[in-house]
Amino acid sequence: MKKVIINPTTLAAPVGHFDRAVRIGDWLFVSGTSALTNAPGELKNRKLVTGIEAQTNEALNNIQLVLDAAGARFDQVYEVRITLRNPAEYSIVDRIFRERMPHKGFIAHAYGGTMVHPDMEIEIEVNAYLGADH
Repeated sequence: MKKVIINPTTLAAPVGHFDRAVRIGDWLFVSGTSALTNAPGELKNRKLVTGIEAQTNEALNNIQLVLDAAGARFDQVYEVRITLRNPAEYSIVDRIFRERMPHKGFIAHAYGGTMVHPDMEIEIEVNAYLGADH
């Protein structure tokens, strides 16, 4: 199968040596995405929106741009990985996911971790299957 690299022009260049997403056949793998993803410039100079709610929504907006570029939709996402600076804020993130992805049909993992930017609160990674409708 052919590997298709996806780096939407609607987002800033990745902060590291990776691509925003890779599609292999009907499988789409989206890199960890945050509120940094649409901010241009060097990593240390990128400005983020403030707070877990704003950063979660911004990360999901950025993921939507990647999905759009790949011809995908959120309802095709089957796996979500969430890394939080403060795991105690998971209930806020979960509430936003319930609003943004109201239908279940995906699995999720949540972790606490150190972020690559001092103001970063969350990073989200998704995988989607673009084949036959669910």
